[in-house]
Amino acid sequence: MIRAAFLLLAIALADPSPAFDDTTLEALLEAQRAEKRMPGLRAAVRLPDSRIIQAAVGTADKASSQALDHTIGMPGGSTGKTFVALLTLLLAERGQLSLDDRVSRWLGDHQWFQALPNADSMTIRHLLSHSSGLKDYPGTMAFQRKMVWRVLRQGSAYFTPEELISLVAGKKPLNPAGRGYRYTDAGYLVLGRALEAAAGKPYYQLLQEEILDPLQLKDIHPQVESALPDIAWSDSLKRDGRMKYDPRSEWTGGGLITTPTMLVRFYSALVLKWPELLRQMIEGGWQNPDEPDWHYGYGLFVRNDGSSFGHGGRWSGYRSHVAHYSHRGLTIAVQTNRDGRVDLPGLVARIEAAIPAVGDLPETYLRHLPRRESG
Repeated sequence: MIRAAFLLLAIALADPSPAFDDTTLEALLEAQRAEKRMPGLRAAVRLPDSRIIQAAVGTADKASSQALDHTIGMPGGSTGKTFVALLTLLLAERGQLSLDDRVSRWLGDHQWFQALPNADSMTIRHLLSHSSGLKDYPGTMAFQRKMVWRVLRQGSAYFTPEELISLVAGKKPLNPAGRGYRYTDAGYLVLGRALEAAAGKPYYQLLQEEILDPLQLKDIHPQVESALPDIAWSDSLKRDGRMKYDPRSEWTGGGLITTPTMLVRFYSALVLKWPELLRQMIEGGWQNPDEPDWHYGYGLFVRNDGSSFGHGGRWSGYRSHVAHYSHRGLTIAVQTNRDGRVDLPGLVARIEAAIPAVGDLPETYLRHLPRRESG
């Protein structure tokens, strides 16, 4: 804390309006890391001129005192849903599916699907925006019992997508399809199976071919092993490298090892390479009249005033958050290898506030903004 305070003081005294750089970012991170007692904390900021500013503080491995860096992986949690949503729109763009397809077109011959609420009426669009009427599984007693039993017997609990989806089957729908919002990992697992049926390929292969390889996101990897290789340490890791909740289980609910640098590069590609698809992701979703400030679009939490969009991610022992500030052309991502309550959205907002204004943005940064009615 003392070192971070001196860094911030030195920056303030050196220049009344300093440029934002790695040193400034490091000082912000170190102050937050020390206050919240995080093992490690790191961030990446992509500026409108395409420069990426990075900083990492603390440790990647407490036992060896290995310093946290910019390339070692961390499970990104639900930040992976944005990748799922973009892939869905890419398939729709080339006619392999339609957002208005009934999901039963692709999965109706599976018994597990027929047992879901709203099975006959939910569409791909509803799954994208968490408006299908499906509940979620993590808080159910059935999931908790199975989780504890498998950990006791095997040391780690692995679930197939169908097992997790079945935990929300046979229930009354929360709402008619498309008429309400409830965040549900189970819905994104159903969406993953629908994508595979439409494209005829496994999800992770599609993701690699359509997004990761073209964008050269070399430090993003699918969670396909029980003991994830080359990730930062956290309290959730057992001695053999496994976790109580097997990371393979997350799949299209998130399912990616990533870094802040990779996340800001991905978001910049959304803005600059796929502005029309991004517009759909921002404008989509069910608008809750009781929540006028924000809504969930397609794989994105969206501020309704157009100021920002992004996504958070939680996995046992790790936290991630990424946001793009539309009218500033800034993308900011942060990660920590700490569990529990950590206000990463607040940290992202503080980083954004510390970056000086740079004037008007090129039109290329504004093409994705929601269309507004004249008058």
